[in-house]
Amino acid sequence: MHAPFDVIVAIKYVASIAIVLAIVLAPAWLARQNGRAKNDMILVRLGSWLFLWTGVGWLWALFWSAKK
Repeated sequence: MHAPFDVIVAIKYVASIAIVLAIVLAPAWLARQNGRAKNDMILVRLGSWLFLWTGVGWLWALFWSAKK
């Protein structure tokens, strides 16, 4: 009886992880799409991954990746 519930919970966790991962990787993807230099892409990725917990660091990485 618990099998369908466990599957739904597992799907919920997988979807949550995928959404969080997409949010974390968004600045790096944007930097790649905007044709940033390799050094800038590395700094955007590091800023996004290391400073995600502050929120401000992630916004900085997002801004830096989007500017032209």
